[in-house]
Amino acid sequence: MRTRFFLYLFSVATLVLSCSNDDDEQITTPQPEAFTMEGAKGMSTGTTSTGGTSAPAGFTWSEIKSPQSTWGFSGTIPDRMLADDFVVPSGQKWSIQNIYFYAYQTNFSGTTFPLNELYFEIYSSDPSVAGAVKIYGDLTSNRYVSSEETKMYRILQGQTDNTTRKIYKVKTQTPDLNLSAGTYWIKWGSKASSGTHYFPQLPHDGTKVNNAKQFLVSNSTWTNLNDGGKTVSLPIEISGTKLPQ
Repeated sequence: MRTRFFLYLFSVATLVLSCSNDDDEQITTPQPEAFTMEGAKGMSTGTTSTGGTSAPAGFTWSEIKSPQSTWGFSGTIPDRMLADDFVVPSGQKWSIQNIYFYAYQTNFSGTTFPLNELYFEIYSSDPSVAGAVKIYGDLTSNRYVSSEETKMYRILQGQTDNTTRKIYKVKTQTPDLNLSAGTYWIKWGSKASSGTHYFPQLPHDGTKVNNAKQFLVSNSTWTNLNDGGKTVSLPIEISGTKLPQ
C-alpha cells in the first residue's frame, strides 16, 4: 500500500513538473540575418538620357551630368589606388562575405571582363590622415572572384548615343571579416589581363557627402577625387550577415 501511494505521489509530481515545463517561456537564440549595403544606388540614371536618347533594349544609362565631365577614374596598381568610406550602422555587427566594385574598359566587347586581380585594405579611419589603422587586408592577396554585366552604359551629358563603356560589377571575397558599428575606409587597386580599365563615380545628386580619394603610389600622395569642382563618391556594395549582439 505504501508503495502504491508513493508511486501515485511520484506520478502526480511528474505530471505537475511536465505541465510547468510546457508553460515556460522558450528562449529563442538570435539568428544571423543576411544583408546587402547597396552603395551603388543612383548609378543607373534611367533608359532615356537628358538628350532624349533611349538606351539599347535591356540596358540603362549611367549618365554623368554637368558640371561633371569625367567618365571614370584609374585605380590600377602599381600606379594608382582609390579609397572611399562606408558605415556599419549603430547597434549592428557585420560578418562580411563579399565586397563589390564597379568598373569599365572603353571599347571592350568581349565575353569575359579582363579585370582579374583586385587587392584592398580596410582602415579604421581615413587612410590619408595620420593615425589611421589598417584592420584587414593587404596588397598581396588577390580578392577577385568574378565580374558580371550591370546592363548600364556610362555616358556624359549631351551625348546622343554611346555604348563604348559598358559597366561591370566586380565581386571580391572577404574571409573572416567581422566589423562592429563604425565608419571605415577601404583602399583598393586592381589589374587586368589586357587593356586599361576605370572605376566610374556615382553621378552627383546632392544628397550625400562625397569624399572619395585617389592615392598616387609613386610619391605616396593623396588627392580628393574631384569632378566638376566637387568631390565624388564611388559605388561600393557589401553583403554578408548581421551577427547577433
